[in-house]
Amino acid sequence: MKVLYTILGIMLVGASGLQAQEDCNPNPPQGMQEIAAYSIFQGNYSNGDYPFALTYGRWMLCKKPRSIEGIPEGRFKLESQYNRFIRIYTEIGLSKSDPSEKEAYLDSAQMIFADMFEEFTDEEVDKYELYQRRGRFYLENYNNIENGLQKAYADFEKMFEMNPEQTTTLADGYYIRVMVDNISRDDSRKDELIETIDTARPFANAEIQAFFDELLDDAFSSPEERLEFCGGKLEANPNSLSDLECVADAYEALDMQAELIETLKKIHELNPTFDSALKLADVEKGNAEYEAAAVLYSEALDKATNDRDKKEINIDLSDVNVSMGNLRAAKRYIEAAIAVDPNYGLAYIKKAALYGQAVTSCTSDRKLEPFDKVVYWLVIDYLNKAKQVDASTTNTVNSQMATYEAVTPTTEDKFFTLGYEQGQSVRVDNSLNSCYSWINESTTVR
Repeated sequence: MKVLYTILGIMLVGASGLQAQEDCNPNPPQGMQEIAAYSIFQGNYSNGDYPFALTYGRWMLCKKPRSIEGIPEGRFKLESQYNRFIRIYTEIGLSKSDPSEKEAYLDSAQMIFADMFEEFTDEEVDKYELYQRRGRFYLENYNNIENGLQKAYADFEKMFEMNPEQTTTLADGYYIRVMVDNISRDDSRKDELIETIDTARPFANAEIQAFFDELLDDAFSSPEERLEFCGGKLEANPNSLSDLECVADAYEALDMQAELIETLKKIHELNPTFDSALKLADVEKGNAEYEAAAVLYSEALDKATNDRDKKEINIDLSDVNVSMGNLRAAKRYIEAAIAVDPNYGLAYIKKAALYGQAVTSCTSDRKLEPFDKVVYWLVIDYLNKAKQVDASTTNTVNSQMATYEAVTPTTEDKFFTLGYEQGQSVRVDNSLNSCYSWINESTTVR
């Protein structure tokens, strides 16, 4: 039998926590005053003499004093002493070569943790932090604690229940990683795995998101399996967002576009968020449903909270408007993206392409005239601007530049047909041709 009770001098009785026994004396040793015994306990604890400190401090675990006569109010905190005893029993235990002694001391530390949950109120002890400390204790000593790993994971799950956001982001995602990894190892907990990941996703960074995806891929070997599993749950609860999202992922993997769209619409109807609007907009755009995509991108833009999302969605809106032939509207969205980020190279490339599209549209029922070619100077202006503000666009710009340079006005076009002079500023607007009135920008003869 373990030597626990002779080591700790206290034991668990039912759910009442640590209770005094015959060998658990609530009085200091040798008839000492409490303040004297506490002073010796404190001094030896500070010096690392844990067995000696235990001799003069064990009485506090029995009496559980909230104050000690002679110590100013607020200077003595019982919860701090409990933390010291946890360290004392842990350090003494780890120093033992006898496995049974080692285990007994660590069991004593476990009991003190358990008693802290019962003895102290939420105002006295941060229970979230206490679960974290005990979980780490189990994890660090699992070789000497029965079911130590599972006890650690259980405490991490308690942390997640109390504060999903903090647990997801804490320690660069360490706690959420080990927690969901443990859940994923139990086939009977697949529904919990999905629910936990869905709860954590809004707070997870890209690296943790990728980790979640890997776990789900491992837990569900195929999209068909995922669809069957989540679809079955969805039948019982048609408005479950987590199951709808799981089914949507399966539909996307199986390229079941009609079913995917209907599911994404249901998700967006139940919980219209930035992410749901953007994802549904992307799908509608991919299926050439440009009007529907434009509505959803506009909704996502209204919900966007950072500049990166705002500029990218403005470009998405310009793309769908180009696809619908709304070039004037497309220009407005490109300029909105540039207003958000004047160094957004892609926006200038998009504007160049838009003006190139304008020439194509204006000459769809007639031949290309010299004045049409003037617009290509403006196209080149914006390609050069993209490269100037954003070096990462250089390769893209260079690959397009020659195409447009080849169709700019010839010498004959410039000086004889159009009557221009080198370096002259030319307006691309109604004066050039009514079809280009919405462009309303200047370029230079070259």
